Amino acid sequence: MAGTKRSAEDSGPATRSAKSAKTDETSTAAKGKKGGNKKNSNKAVLPASQFKAKALPLHVNVTHTPPSAADDDSVPSTSADPGQLGSLTLLPSSFNTGSYGWKGSKRLTVELENDTGTKEKVQVMLTINATVLNSKNAPSEEETKDEANGEAAKEEAKEEAEAETAEKEAE
Repeated sequence: MAGTKRSAEDSGPATRSAKSAKTDETSTAAKGKKGGNKKNSNKAVLPASQFKAKALPLHVNVTHTPPSAADDDSVPSTSADPGQLGSLTLLPSSFNTGSYGWKGSKRLTVELENDTGTKEKVQVMLTINATVLNSKNAPSEEETKDEANGEAAKEEAKEEAEAETAEKEAE
């Protein structure tokens, strides 16, 4: 029956008996939002200025080999590691996006083995950003001061209104 179209009546069963039943609830896949788990989204976050004042640098060691403790305590494990490529210090910083965390970058030389068995060196630029979750939504230092000033102003206005009410009642 090439070249003929099926009519709407022949399109299949009118009921959903062949399929699973429709439900009013949305599927679990539709419930998930982009961005992962939002459990801690209401957790208070420090203003960027307080973060920078309190945060200490982070240190990262880059190696070809998995981390292992040295057998002898006299030699630091980083210098005992034969696959050690370098180390990097991440400093507390504010990002252009408005969030904050740690960032650092360093040039490293990595040796690669060719097909012929000779070693070849390549330069690598290592850049690491460690962003504090929800820090983009953190209040700025000005906002926290404004909130404190706003609350003080509300209390002052309330006291003035009470004083006026007391004066009117006294008259």
